[in-house]
Amino acid sequence: MTLDSRPELSVVIPVRNGEKHLGATIESVLDEGFGSIEIIVVDDGSTDQSAAVAESFGQAVRCLRREARGLAAARNAGWTHALAPFVMHLDADDLVVPGSIALRLAVLTGNREVGIVTGHFESFFSDDLDAEARARIALPEGPRRGHIAGSSIVRRNLIDRVGPLDETIRGAADIDWYARATEAGIGIVVLPDIVLLRRIHGRNLNLTSSDQSIDRLRMVKAALDRRRAAASKPPA
Repeated sequence: MTLDSRPELSVVIPVRNGEKHLGATIESVLDEGFGSIEIIVVDDGSTDQSAAVAESFGQAVRCLRREARGLAAARNAGWTHALAPFVMHLDADDLVVPGSIALRLAVLTGNREVGIVTGHFESFFSDDLDAEARARIALPEGPRRGHIAGSSIVRRNLIDRVGPLDETIRGAADIDWYARATEAGIGIVVLPDIVLLRRIHGRNLNLTSSDQSIDRLRMVKAALDRRRAAASKPPA
């Protein structure tokens, strides 16, 4: 593939047993009408028809089937296979807001000093979530600033500077990666626009994972260790 023919954006969608909402997520990307996009679905050991849903889109979607290794590992695999100079990680149950891809890419292509463009997201209850389940979930009100998954588009080469996502972190590796990018001095632009709709269906990893507290403690410790290491370095 030549530089002229490669896509401008790679959208990486990891999925594990997400056949119910994956099709709508892929369609939200395709509905952008942005012709220079490749969609990479990383099937992380699904036992349902997730891979078949991805493959039903034909050449519009590249599906990578692999044994289950977790969300961060799936994102890293997609990042490694991405052909475009810009990458967006998108969860398999969320929806891209129309026009938001072009909006974020315009900032990145217009300023080489910017490595990450992020925006805001809003959460919504999935139609298949019953009233009893909704009552048990505190739905965040109003737009919230996003990090990497869905809300952000990043330069692909940042994986060389910041490193891949930490595969030991089960459900919040994107937040850890964003913190590392900030510490590395990567130029970040935060748009006020809502760029992502986050579907709440009761099975979201950050709602169901019992490892969330451990993950957050691990991230805090890692950040402190990096600061101590930076402070102990002799001046150049």
